[in-house]
Amino acid sequence: MSEYTISILVWIALLVAAMPYVNRIRHPDQKPVAAYLIFLFMFLIVSAVLYGVLGWLASAIGLALLFGEVMGTITFLALIFIPAFLMARWLARKPPWRSRVPP
Repeated sequence: MSEYTISILVWIALLVAAMPYVNRIRHPDQKPVAAYLIFLFMFLIVSAVLYGVLGWLASAIGLALLFGEVMGTITFLALIFIPAFLMARWLARKPPWRSRVPP
């Protein structure tokens, strides 16, 4: 299996495992489905951007050979998934935005 396939499988496993976690940490005023969709969308966007940028940066400076090693791949995935998880968690915990309807 290639590193790309492993990365995608880890990413999918994290999203499925996040369902009960997001339900537990969500703001009490936030609906469960809305909190999970916020978490899912932010995790998806941040991890995809970081994956592309860090992958391009690693290949541009010649560090792509490190992906052949287990620790290199784990470090690369940690640099992607940890910031994505923290950003998604922060947004899922925020209270829902309430807009006032003008009279």
